[in-house]
Amino acid sequence: MFRISILFLLFFSFSHAKSIHVDYTIEFGIFGEVAQAKATLVSSKKRYTIEANVTAIGYMAKVISKNLKERHISKGYIKNRLLFSNMYQMIKSYGIYKSTTIYQVDHKKRSVTKHYKRWKKKKKESDAKMRLGYYAPDDLISFFLNLSKHIKEKYQYRKYTFKVTGADRKNGRVDVIIPPKKDLLEMKKLLGGLSEGEWYARVIMYRKLYHSKKGELLVRIGRTGLVEKAVLKDLIFFGDVRIIKQ
Repeated sequence: MFRISILFLLFFSFSHAKSIHVDYTIEFGIFGEVAQAKATLVSSKKRYTIEANVTAIGYMAKVISKNLKERHISKGYIKNRLLFSNMYQMIKSYGIYKSTTIYQVDHKKRSVTKHYKRWKKKKKESDAKMRLGYYAPDDLISFFLNLSKHIKEKYQYRKYTFKVTGADRKNGRVDVIIPPKKDLLEMKKLLGGLSEGEWYARVIMYRKLYHSKKGELLVRIGRTGLVEKAVLKDLIFFGDVRIIKQ
């Protein structure tokens, strides 16, 4: 089934402003534009809340995705200009189904718990809570907001490995690779050329997003930390997914 992925809400920048709003369009291979993502960050000196909504647009996208809608919420605190997630929630509805997944992060105990619930025609089908086998101070939204601070050498080939709440189901692993010079031509072709202060990265989520082998994203990040464009490569049948800032 065609799905609007969580990826579409990740690319949102952080500053000292109290409120920021960012929009993205999502293009899916041969279908063209299939979804829109709208995200808002509200922050104080010590706390932040991010809410992001993804909706399918157009008749074909709504039919194939069963009118999928997603809402993502990340809440936590701010320390040394980094976001630390306390709670990450994903609410999803499509057709006759609705589900919610809540991750709670305990930084003192260095633990993460996951609570998943699912309904069919308003009748609860699943209700499971578990402690995950890893600890991660970032969730899937805060991670991308923190990425420019996590990566110090933005133009030198290197591979970084992180733990991210809500990423790989087994261990939360996410790899970020600063591309070698031999890959720069491909990155430029797919993502556009770099302006002053911008940089490229290859982000591997280790999830079979849209039937891709390992959820590999190519991204161009602006000088303020905002992702300008991202491409999910080599999907079966449909071609690439493109996420473009408006």
